[in-house]
Amino acid sequence: MAGKLLEPKVITDFNNKPVAMLPVGFYFDDERWETIWAEYDIKGESLTMEDLIRLFPDDESLNRQSVTRVGSQLGKDFRSE
Repeated sequence: MAGKLLEPKVITDFNNKPVAMLPVGFYFDDERWETIWAEYDIKGESLTMEDLIRLFPDDESLNRQSVTRVGSQLGKDFRSE
């Protein structure tokens, strides 16, 4: 069943070892499933985010901008009195 993931998905092997953790919004189909498993077989260990970006450079869910913290943000700034 192809489509964008609505929640994160962890793919595990038959020993319950993680193969890859896919983010929300990742487009997932049979071809990508095969690509992930082929890369896992070659690498022999869990795929990192860098591996996924290399395999699927055009997937927007893998290229999100990180949050940059600016200024002072303290817990008291968010509490209501």
